[in-house]
Amino acid sequence: MKKNKIIDVGVVGFGLSGRAFHSPFIHTNPLFNLCCIVSSKDDAKTIYPQVEVVRDIDDLLNMNNIELVIISTPNHLHFEQAQKALMAGKHVIIEKPITPTSEEVITLSRIAQENHRLLIPYHNFRWNGDAQVVKEIIDKEVLGDIHHYEVHFDRYQPNLSNNPWRYTDTTAGGTLYDLGVHLIDHTLTIFGKPDGVYCRLFNQREGSVVDDSFDLQLLYKDKSVRIKAGVFVRETGARFTVHGKKGSFVKYGIDPQEAILRNGGMPIGNNWGVQDEKYWGILNTEIDGLHYRGKVETIPGNYHGFYENVYNAIVLNEELEVTLDQAYLNMLLIEKSIESYKTGMPINI
Repeated sequence: MKKNKIIDVGVVGFGLSGRAFHSPFIHTNPLFNLCCIVSSKDDAKTIYPQVEVVRDIDDLLNMNNIELVIISTPNHLHFEQAQKALMAGKHVIIEKPITPTSEEVITLSRIAQENHRLLIPYHNFRWNGDAQVVKEIIDKEVLGDIHHYEVHFDRYQPNLSNNPWRYTDTTAGGTLYDLGVHLIDHTLTIFGKPDGVYCRLFNQREGSVVDDSFDLQLLYKDKSVRIKAGVFVRETGARFTVHGKKGSFVKYGIDPQEAILRNGGMPIGNNWGVQDEKYWGILNTEIDGLHYRGKVETIPGNYHGFYENVYNAIVLNEELEVTLDQAYLNMLLIEKSIESYKTGMPINI
């Protein structure tokens, strides 16, 4: 195939995920053509009047021109819809979490192989500016050997959100599946597979039947790694805290992309993903024998990078950056974390 090939795309689901994190990046990328959206509402047609809007996924799958399908529906629908799309001969992107169970990841992987299609987990957190700068600082060993790593996804949402299914559906519902999956994925790209997990889950809001906060430790022999999320954090602390043999890096603030997308903005312009200087991280370390303490500019966030990789994988057979093996391990770690919570014990992986 040629590099200038245009891929026709269909999006299944037009809630927050389909509306903010997928459709805008397909719409603004000239190498993709947003052809169809499956939605029970009419707002998709208002935003994208040139796109066909249908009510049923089968209507989309019957469109022979569509090559790539994006599943951005509630978590319990992911497996069935992805299976149908793969068997219809489409490449498939699945919003996180890829499936409710690790076994379902294995099944979908087999179906994708049998149909010679790509099955691609969506983990956009890797393309957050703060996630990228933290990974770069660690990879370049600016802090020396890492002894402690902590990342938070804290919010103040004392009441259930506009998507209450996340907290009333026991099938892949809750904050561990919703936000923990992001933080686990990013941590694995830095440190690899842990030896085990120890997890505490908290159900703190009225009406929630699953966890809305968690405290997860990924167990490595040589470092402390902690992942946390809470919904009663009105005064947020550091998002990333990293301490190593030579120094520390502390990062506050959140990547700006999501806020813009939630408010209906499009991912365009030279300043896309650029973070305000007041949120740049503080690096305190030793470099070539000199003590340095100062700000480190946040790498501009760019969710376009995910779709650029998807395009190159489909058209040029390049390797996927987010793999099924990684998504499988993520789901396995979540399952083991829930087991740890229920038993009150660390669980070996």
